[in-house]
Amino acid sequence: MVLGLLRSGPQHGYELHRVLAAHGNLYADFKKPTLYHLLHRWAEQGVVRVHAEPGTRGRRGERLVFALTPQGNALFDEQLRTALSSWDRDGTTFEVAAAHLPWLPPREARTLLGRRRRAIEALHGEILGELDHLTASPAGKVQAARSLATDHLLGLLEAELAWLDRAECHLASPAGRTSSLPRRRAIAARGTDPSETRRTSP
Repeated sequence: MVLGLLRSGPQHGYELHRVLAAHGNLYADFKKPTLYHLLHRWAEQGVVRVHAEPGTRGRRGERLVFALTPQGNALFDEQLRTALSSWDRDGTTFEVAAAHLPWLPPREARTLLGRRRRAIEALHGEILGELDHLTASPAGKVQAARSLATDHLLGLLEAELAWLDRAECHLASPAGRTSSLPRRRAIAARGTDPSETRRTSP
């Protein structure tokens, strides 16, 4: 998150925190002390460089301005590519990385998303096998509960794959780098015929 903001140019800590807070729920738990601790640790590691400039904040009327070093740019590139090409249960990392897709060439962005797709498809196949095993077990409350939980995870993975279809198609279009991804119309949550669902509990 912070590396991506600094990629746009040097910023002082107060402004970084203001931008993070303005992004709502995605950065809701990112407190100001955490941000400054991270920035100063990065300064010690050579990821950012810091200098003071006159201002109304900070000691002696100065404020600290932070900028990425070449090492910081390399760290951002590494984390961005890792987040875009893999999958984990915590989607926050990917959401942050997806917001920085324009930093990458279009072909590489699609390649990384393709890797993510293959990782999700592999996991989907494993989970589907578990569900098949569960449905073959004797009926009971434990079996039913596990079947529901497993099917929920399958639904999340399938939603990820559907989004990747839309995102990859959008990125491949001429306007895909400069226009918003069209919002898909929400599916009604009520009134769905259970017989039309992909899978039902036994």
